Amino acid sequence: MKESSDMRVLPSTPVERLRLYGVFFFFFVGFLYVIGGLGYRQLVQSSDLKEQSDTQSRRVVLRPPARGRIYDRNGFPLVDNRARWSVKADLASLQKEFRGEYLRLIAAEKARDAVSIDREKIMEDARVRVLQGWLNKVWFVIDETNRANPKGRKSLAKLTPVTAPAERQINIDELRKHLRERRALPFTLVNDLAFPGTGQALTADDGTKSVARFIEQFPVEGPIRLEQDIVRTYPYGAMAAHVLGYVKDTDALPDNVDDISEVRVESMQKLHYTGKTGAAGVELSYNHVLSGRSGWELWSKTSSGYNQTRLRYSEPEQGGNVMLSLDYRIQQAAESGLAKLKDPQGTLLPAAAVMIDVHSGEILALASQPSFDPNRLADRVSSKYYDEVDKSGGWLNRSTQGLYAPGSTFKVITATAGMRKKVVDWDDALECGAFYRVGNRDFPEHEPVGFGEVNLDKMLAVSCNVWNYQVGLRTGIEALAAEARRFGLDTPLLQTVSDLETGGQPMTELPFAANRGLVVPDREYKLRIGAGAWNDGDTANLSIGQGYLLTTPLHMACLAASVARGETRTVPSIIHSLERNGRHLGAQPIGLTPEQLEALRGGMLRCVEEGTARGARIQGLPYAGKTGTAEYFKKGEKAHLAWMIGYAPAENPVVAFAVLVEGQVDTNTWGGKTAGPVAKEMLESWWPIAVKANQEDKPKVPR
Repeated sequence: MKESSDMRVLPSTPVERLRLYGVFFFFFVGFLYVIGGLGYRQLVQSSDLKEQSDTQSRRVVLRPPARGRIYDRNGFPLVDNRARWSVKADLASLQKEFRGEYLRLIAAEKARDAVSIDREKIMEDARVRVLQGWLNKVWFVIDETNRANPKGRKSLAKLTPVTAPAERQINIDELRKHLRERRALPFTLVNDLAFPGTGQALTADDGTKSVARFIEQFPVEGPIRLEQDIVRTYPYGAMAAHVLGYVKDTDALPDNVDDISEVRVESMQKLHYTGKTGAAGVELSYNHVLSGRSGWELWSKTSSGYNQTRLRYSEPEQGGNVMLSLDYRIQQAAESGLAKLKDPQGTLLPAAAVMIDVHSGEILALASQPSFDPNRLADRVSSKYYDEVDKSGGWLNRSTQGLYAPGSTFKVITATAGMRKKVVDWDDALECGAFYRVGNRDFPEHEPVGFGEVNLDKMLAVSCNVWNYQVGLRTGIEALAAEARRFGLDTPLLQTVSDLETGGQPMTELPFAANRGLVVPDREYKLRIGAGAWNDGDTANLSIGQGYLLTTPLHMACLAASVARGETRTVPSIIHSLERNGRHLGAQPIGLTPEQLEALRGGMLRCVEEGTARGARIQGLPYAGKTGTAEYFKKGEKAHLAWMIGYAPAENPVVAFAVLVEGQVDTNTWGGKTAGPVAKEMLESWWPIAVKANQEDKPKVPR
């Protein structure tokens, strides 16, 4: 039988055989490549792949530390921390409940023949329903705890579903944000566990029985967790708020993340609890000291992204402490004095008070009114409270940031410049009439009939304007401006000071940039601002501390301290240091003869004993002072600034002070009458402290 040609199996031609061999070779090479690749991955890369897999299944959770404390010079805590108990829900443990509620809601939607089903919205509703159920259980336990307390029962009796606070309801926006940014962390149900009956939040030291009773109501392995964190607290409320500052939330990773050396975190997901950072005052300036070192936890995580098992951890380290130069007793007295200053409607007058150590420059009190309560800013800041403070002007630290014409307190500078330029001497008598004519304008005396002939010390006692007009014009604007600069009235303070322990390197104390708006005017300044050429009227105004001159209460306290020491510069500090030697950068001898300096100081003593500040005399404490009243415009109408500066005691001065009050258009505001009582209250608080300290320093005589 003849075979058909279509039945051939093997190629019969060389070309066909070569083609078939090529196909076989191609598949063989491919097979070897695959086998080799698998072998390489199995033998060479297996450790790397395993490490990558392990890394992707782990997470580092960063925990913020407690911030350091802030003390006054005596060791009293001005800023502290308290432990806060928060009730949280572990979302990973609630996944089955979320799923069950979701399926129930889906079934309900299908049962009513819904046209379309928004599954994402239904899942959100399911989560909210489940969490709300647990939140209701939590509040039931809290309420049951309060029923054991009469005050608690009274508080609960007023609570109805209508009046129930928002904290008893799940906030959908907060839940959405949490699921978006912190899904692996527990969700907060009650932010600050407090029992109305006690009137305070639970801390580590109190409410132990209540905590135990609360924990007993929830299974150990259940979704409800009781966690403790740290809240910033200010024991004295608004006292020294502008100095201390406040803190704010921060989501920024801490600086020490790279210090986690025990685990590889380069490709590992990092998650962290919200921490706190300084937002103003010392909290901001010394944030690097107060912040501490963050702790961390290494967790394995589920495929859904929830934490599963804690593998390793490192505890956070509390931040360092800061000791301020403030004395809380004097600070309280300063703020108490300011709080008595009100307009006819009972509104607090804007004001400031400062007291410093004459020799060291350390600030004992730095008060500004109106103020704010940093406790209300330590956790969640309501926009309502922020607006209230803003409307009142409470954010401005008037002691260091407020810029004012110093009024007649500047006459100390005018008198010093006049004597240094030898245009007047300490015992020269000048006629002080009802006015002094400069060009075609009469510059008035504050006393309508004048004071007759006055010398230097009487001028300071009665605050004669005409004496200063004459001396200022004879001295000239250049010398007046130079004298003001010699005393540092154009130098920003508390921004950088010399730290002698670091070789004179500057260190920041308080970041008050508005301090830089200081003005010591001269001919060039007036031209620079486009106000025309300088004239004699400008010089006359400057001689009594009016016109373009702008300074702060802190600068004027430093001026008083400088006069007390017989020097030109005082560098203040808000930080207490036992090693501070009292040297002041740029300080020079005041440049007056002993007779001239004695007359200057004697005039300031006379001002308190019999002059414009006599209402602020203190029995048993002779001290020197100078009052001032400056005009300014408030809402287009003329008002007055009340000033008083000085030092105490008159002999061997220890402290210097300055008080500034912003009078309103409808208030009768004058230096001695308005600012004097505040100065008196500060000194009366300081004097017993000084006497006691002096007695303790004296060696005891053996019996």
